[in-house]
Amino acid sequence: MLPLPWSEETCTSHRNPKKTRTRFPCPRCRKSYTTKSAVTAHFKYDCGKPPRFECPYCGKLSKKKFNIQDHIRHKHPSKPVICNTLF
Repeated sequence: MLPLPWSEETCTSHRNPKKTRTRFPCPRCRKSYTTKSAVTAHFKYDCGKPPRFECPYCGKLSKKKFNIQDHIRHKHPSKPVICNTLF
């Protein structure tokens, strides 16, 4: 995995000058997060990656397992909550 190339200086902290919030941008897509761990997870598992999880009942795809589980609970309520991992 690539190192995340930011330092405290490159993170933005603005909006309300009285209440500063440090934001950590993704080096690939520039989406920003409030914690380093959140941007690290985004960078490692989501950014630029294809969906990894699939609904076994209708084929819906998602990058997050929870989204497929939630989808099954709402769209296929009589079925067991399982999801296929594509890779």
